[in-house]
Amino acid sequence: MMEFPWPHVILGVAAALAVLVIYDAAYVWPLCRRVGALAKRCEALERSLEGVGALNERIALLETRGRDDLSQLSERLAQLELATEAKSYEQAIGLAERGEDATRLMSCLGLTEGEANLVTLLHGERAFQPEVRASA
Repeated sequence: MMEFPWPHVILGVAAALAVLVIYDAAYVWPLCRRVGALAKRCEALERSLEGVGALNERIALLETRGRDDLSQLSERLAQLELATEAKSYEQAIGLAERGEDATRLMSCLGLTEGEANLVTLLHGERAFQPEVRASA
């Protein structure tokens, strides 16, 4: 058998190792640095996301508070509408007692035709005429 060429094998292994080191230094090492930088950025993002939970809780609290305020405003508006509606009926009764007709009540106070007719029927001049005739 022939003699094994040890110097050539050693030289080949050394060349392969040199290529591997050059490849590692030129390609793998920058990738490792990039991966390390990305890992640090991910950790920073995770730390910043920890504050999002508290922010979500605060938003939920403000939303609840806003809904409560809106509910209170709706109730108050309903009360004001009722008060305004009662005042318009009181005004309609006063105007009907002074002789205003139903069309005037509809245009001035925004009553429907039925409401205006009822107010003039109950509180208008015609409502008091039978009492005047009965007493005369």
